[in-house]
Amino acid sequence: MQSTYLKISGIEKKLVNSNQDIHLIYYLIIDNNNINWMYDDNVQIKRLICMFDGMCQPINPGGVACYGFIIKENNNNRIYQIHEEAGIAFEPFAKESSNNVAEYMALVKLLEWLVANHYNKFCILIQGDSQLIINQLSGKYKVKSEKLKIYHDKTKTLIQRFKNLQIEWVIREKNKEADALANKAYINFLDNNYGEFYKVLKPHFATDQQIKLLKNLKINPSKYLSKIEASRYLKKYNIK
Repeated sequence: MQSTYLKISGIEKKLVNSNQDIHLIYYLIIDNNNINWMYDDNVQIKRLICMFDGMCQPINPGGVACYGFIIKENNNNRIYQIHEEAGIAFEPFAKESSNNVAEYMALVKLLEWLVANHYNKFCILIQGDSQLIINQLSGKYKVKSEKLKIYHDKTKTLIQRFKNLQIEWVIREKNKEADALANKAYINFLDNNYGEFYKVLKPHFATDQQIKLLKNLKINPSKYLSKIEASRYLKKYNIK
């Protein structure tokens, strides 16, 4: 994909070939050194910012896969929330229940909601923290898993229904709202089914020692935090 960068008033714009189906559909007109912007008449200018995330806890794969997404509107530099959603991404404790499936389902659910509510002609930016999903959609990574290929193909089919859509990767720290929604779905499921799955899940929850270390670091552990997630937090501080 060939890209051109143009700096105007200190703001960097990325111009992408109009035949790219997941990027902005803008045209740069240069005539006698005059620069003008045009946009596709079928695309509405209203800007939506969407974030999605998925998780599978307390074990991955084979745990409780959950998704979350949030949709906001940027109107005259003011951000308004339009919709948020969270839920179970796949049958809990099934072998196919995984973090990657949850991430794909989060994006699929988001795109389906946008289409169902007639936002597919709007200017939309979607952000997620899954490098795998976003690089597979861009073609940078191959889809090696036959199971994931089903979700990948469904996502690409949905993307084709949008006029002006950009999907980009962000670091996990910038995706906290969607992450919190997925985690909320996870907690709600366990709250409602804890007695049934207690013996199966207890060995996978964070240990008392891990919880103590996290609290000493002024980190408030989430309910039903897994050993894996606790280890990830502690690793940031070089604590084993």
